[in-house]
Amino acid sequence: MSMNTKATQAPHSGATESSDDWLADGQVRTYRRGQKIIEAGSPLAEWIAISGGAAFLAARVAADTRVAVAALWLGDVIGADSPLGQLAARYDVTALVDVTTIHIPLPRMKDTHAPQRDAATGELYAATASRLQDQITMRLAGNGFQRLISVLATLAAALSSSQRTGAASNSLALPVSQACIGQLSGLSRRQTWIYLGQLAERGWSRTSRTKVTLEGLNAWLSLMSEVEARGLDCIGTVDQCDLTLSRLASGRTALK
Repeated sequence: MSMNTKATQAPHSGATESSDDWLADGQVRTYRRGQKIIEAGSPLAEWIAISGGAAFLAARVAADTRVAVAALWLGDVIGADSPLGQLAARYDVTALVDVTTIHIPLPRMKDTHAPQRDAATGELYAATASRLQDQITMRLAGNGFQRLISVLATLAAALSSSQRTGAASNSLALPVSQACIGQLSGLSRRQTWIYLGQLAERGWSRTSRTKVTLEGLNAWLSLMSEVEARGLDCIGTVDQCDLTLSRLASGRTALK
């Protein structure tokens, strides 16, 4: 389902709307990189979906402490009646890059029986819940290196559609700091720096003070499907991850 809409506001289209027409009933808003979209604990009076860019979620664990949990992107629902909360937000939601969202007041979402809209939103809710759960599960199950690899692959998926990539070199510059990558991975800055250095030695990344560039983007985009099929061991160490990425880059299938 497309999340694109040119309208900022449009009249309500009724129960005969097509699968995408109901989106024109919303208001389009833009948030700059680093801007907070939703604050944890705030009331959720709007249905909100991401129509461009990517954001990250942070859980409040103390009055002045937040822990980065996951990234969400195109098509994910972050407002009312979403996996992020029914009537109040469970997480802070902050723009990783410039983010475009579609906002529809919750009463408007519920005031008309619209089967096509209900089916479409149901799919979006399920996809958002799956992405969120997959990332939370990895934080619980993976070792430090596996968590970092998962975060890099997730960011590649989240940002590749909205960022220009180097076609000739098959690369993607992540507009995310090493510190943010470390937070999403549950790692210290030193651990993050060490692991990124190991990946750089194998040719899968380049690092600088301000950004991380992934090399072999096509392999990164296929990586989490490979992990799902083969298990965490295929990215358990830098050597195993190197072999897995190399196989994906060359188009070879895994040995049974």
